[in-house]
Amino acid sequence: MIRFGKFLRAALVAAALAPLGACALADVASGPPPSLYVLKAPARSEAMPGVAVPAQIVVEDFSAPAAIDTTRIVFQPNENEIAYYANARWSDRAPRMISTLLVETLSNTGRFPAVIGPGGTARMDYALVGDIRAFAASRPADAGLGQGTTKVRVAFYVRLLRARDRSIVASRAFSSEAAAPGSGMANVVAAYDAALGTVLGEIADWTLEQSLAAGAGS
Repeated sequence: MIRFGKFLRAALVAAALAPLGACALADVASGPPPSLYVLKAPARSEAMPGVAVPAQIVVEDFSAPAAIDTTRIVFQPNENEIAYYANARWSDRAPRMISTLLVETLSNTGRFPAVIGPGGTARMDYALVGDIRAFAASRPADAGLGQGTTKVRVAFYVRLLRARDRSIVASRAFSSEAAAPGSGMANVVAAYDAALGTVLGEIADWTLEQSLAAGAGS
């Protein structure tokens, strides 16, 4: 009888809490959705005009730490801390977004017969792989309210591989910084756009140069 009484009281408590749980879930679901942001591929490169390489390229998703492998937009208060901007997201995971933009950047050069992203089944001559070492906004540690400028740093370590045996043709580190032109999330995204655009353009020129050199030496 005592056990039945305990069971009955537990059932009544659970029934009383159920509406509260439903309200909490409804409150979360009814919150405003985050703003979604996209970045752009840089304008067509004019390096080595008229030169083309008869090599097809696959761009694989770059590896990234878990803190960057997300749709959340990173703000790094200091070297040992990772934070994120509230109510703001990339339209895709950062590594996938970067690989998509790199495919577009390489294609825009008009120097490669084919450039595809990860998962393609066509025969490729070279593969671009890399590590994302920095993809974050920051501000000076001593900046007070309204002082200092938000900066974005982008840093990759990239390797060009022969697709047939995954041997390394060349490797190089790329990095760039850009300052936000003003306050607000749109200006932070503009700084991401500028820093990433510089790096993607440099990678495209380097890939062309290294592919030509590798083809001449094969």
